[in-house]
Amino acid sequence: MADKKGQDIEAWRQVFQMLIQEVKPWHKWTLTADKGLLPNVLQPGWKQYQLWTFARFQCSSCSRSWASAHVQVLFHMHWSE
Repeated sequence: MADKKGQDIEAWRQVFQMLIQEVKPWHKWTLTADKGLLPNVLQPGWKQYQLWTFARFQCSSCSRSWASAHVQVLFHMHWSE
């Protein structure tokens, strides 16, 4: 199961890098998954992007799928030299 999660995160990183390069090719961004993020709880100097959206999910064990309109996308970001 750890391999599957690692592959999922790597897929997110690849898409993120591809999209960022289209907009800001001279910038270097790092995407890191953090399950401990909380909305509106930011370290000094950090910014937040939050969105509630619709998404589809699929179980990696039984392939059952379902949809939810209560999916939170939360990014905390900061500038680093």
